[in-house]
Amino acid sequence: MTTDAIAAADTVGRSATRTEIWKVHLAVLGALLVLLAGLFFADVKAAAEVWWYYPAYSHCFLIIPIAAWLIWERRATLISDTPAAMPWVLVGALPCLLLWLAGAFGSVTEFRQFAIIGLAEIFCVAVLGWHIFRKISFACLYLFFLVPTGQYLIPPLQQVTAKFVEVGLGMLSIPFFREGLVFDLVNGHYEIAEACAGLRFLIATIALGVLFAHMMYRKPWKIAVFLLACLIVPVIGNGLRALFTVAVANYTDNRVAAGIDHILYGWAFAVAILFAVMYVGARFKDAEADRPPPSGLDRPARYPLLVISALFALAIVSVGPATAYYADRPSGAGQAALDDLVTPPGWQGRSADGDWESVFDPAAARTLAAVQPKKGGFAAPVDIDIHYYIRKRGAPSLMSERNHPWDVETWHIIARRSTTARLDGAPRPLEEALIASRDLKRLVWTTYWVDGHFSIAPLTVRMLEFRGALTHGHSAAIVLSTPVTSSENDARSRLAALLGAFPNLSESLRKVGDVPAETR
Repeated sequence: MTTDAIAAADTVGRSATRTEIWKVHLAVLGALLVLLAGLFFADVKAAAEVWWYYPAYSHCFLIIPIAAWLIWERRATLISDTPAAMPWVLVGALPCLLLWLAGAFGSVTEFRQFAIIGLAEIFCVAVLGWHIFRKISFACLYLFFLVPTGQYLIPPLQQVTAKFVEVGLGMLSIPFFREGLVFDLVNGHYEIAEACAGLRFLIATIALGVLFAHMMYRKPWKIAVFLLACLIVPVIGNGLRALFTVAVANYTDNRVAAGIDHILYGWAFAVAILFAVMYVGARFKDAEADRPPPSGLDRPARYPLLVISALFALAIVSVGPATAYYADRPSGAGQAALDDLVTPPGWQGRSADGDWESVFDPAAARTLAAVQPKKGGFAAPVDIDIHYYIRKRGAPSLMSERNHPWDVETWHIIARRSTTARLDGAPRPLEEALIASRDLKRLVWTTYWVDGHFSIAPLTVRMLEFRGALTHGHSAAIVLSTPVTSSENDARSRLAALLGAFPNLSESLRKVGDVPAETR
């Protein structure tokens, strides 16, 4: 046999061995990922439902195919190397596990979903080895875009868009009256709704921009500049889109750019801006970096290390759900105690107008009532709506983006600010909002109670909820509302009078959750 023939046979033998090693490692990795998705199915399902029902995250359906394509593009480099398990990398799974537990007990869905993606990344490194993961690191890290997040950006984006419209209408000399997010023009009434905030355009542009920058640039400063443009241009573009929609609808007496038209025109405008950003960015494309030839490294099969990695991964991935399940226990709240709570001494119930109520996630107990003083009654009642929650794993968070102190489909906000009022003998933080619907106006006060603490700061409430989930505590959203009849100050005095009438609201709320189990 010639020397060339021997070398060819040796190459085929090594290739066959490498192929078998790849099959075994990929089978183990696939099994671990399936197990991960199964154990955390509720979180995976929640993410998929958001992709399906919320257009802002529809692009998430493309993330996995894009990542798979990026990995397929590197197949020649990958198959020239041999995977090798690194079980010690699984130490990095512990922070992911802690993040998931924080999300589970603190009711932060994004924490749990980011932790799951992080665990998947750690498993890839542990099973395939760092030398393999490094070659597909961008594709793997791109999977973090699967997590639907960013709803908290909607209010500030609405304000920015409204400011664009306000300044633009002034420059166009179009007479208007602005009340919060609502613009009254001669030919129509326009509101900067949540769908007009531009969140879907911003998130999709960032996701596509990261992919574009990875494919086009090699210099860090170019990547930074392009990604900064992907943050700024969509916000400016959405403001111009909203201004264009309002101006055209006004000039055409709502015959153009109204109804479904403004959605279609808006999408066309957004897509045009996206293509413009990428067209300009492509003109500064870096030359393709020379990729090193396939390494062709052969590593011996170390199946014992692979088995150790698989066993440790199984143990780690089971700790989170097991800990959360063990921490749960049956609990409840007393509905009757909560119903009695809303009528403090010296006050009585009366019929409510029925045009307002707060919208929160389903609670363990909830009461809605209209009250007024027994003597010297007000011209208008004060409506009080309390949603009472048991703090345990999976309990809805008071700060969920689904929660609103009013029905956003019926009422629009005019103004919002932080204030204080005396409650339980001390000044307590409150969020004040002036809302309107047609010719009606209401003043709304909101505060959140978690295990004896009142707060309206989102981070503080989240931290208190996390502690409450560990100690089986309780929480409540307390929302007061009253019509604005003569003046806003008059409405404030009614709300303050009701809060001041409670002898000890915090202690009463605590007793709602202390009702014996057999009476619940």
